[in-house]
Amino acid sequence: MANAHLPPATTLRALAPGIALLLLALLATAAMGGAILHYGRGAELAHRQALARQAESRNRLARAKDDEREIRARIARYQELVAQGRTMPERRLDWVETLRHIKESRRLLGLDYEISPQQPLDPKLPASGGHRFLVSPMRLEMPLLHEGDLLGLIADLTAQAQALVSVKQCRIERLPQDPAAPAAATLRASCTIDWITLEENS
Repeated sequence: MANAHLPPATTLRALAPGIALLLLALLATAAMGGAILHYGRGAELAHRQALARQAESRNRLARAKDDEREIRARIARYQELVAQGRTMPERRLDWVETLRHIKESRRLLGLDYEISPQQPLDPKLPASGGHRFLVSPMRLEMPLLHEGDLLGLIADLTAQAQALVSVKQCRIERLPQDPAAPAAATLRASCTIDWITLEENS
């Protein structure tokens, strides 16, 4: 009578092709999963790199726009200076006349000043665009009835002078009061003021 069950060796031989196919399927699935994972990581890295390049492009565009605005502002400022006559060579006689006119029109108590020789505004800064800035430092001392005398002088200089007027520093000290002289100065100002002009290089 035949045995209903196959011997173990026969069973293994019968199952061997199926087991082999199962192992191949598992290996293929694992390989496919690894490939998908690798592709996914590569795609994520490529996406991040694309975002980084996009951000860098936006930053460069923003910097270019900022540079363009700065250049336009400088051109506009230069044109304004030209229109105001402030890019002309040093005119000391005109400056002296301007100071005299301000003193008389504002009825200042006094005005003593000394304008030093002209020099480069920044010796370390090379000329740009065929131009260079020059400065003529001025030491100024004046008695004041009140602070408004000094503020008015500076405002008039800024508006009238054919140069850029830059106040470097000012010191105001109170003077002793003389009851017998009510119109005497109560303050004294000592200032350092720069007259700045733009010179075209030959």
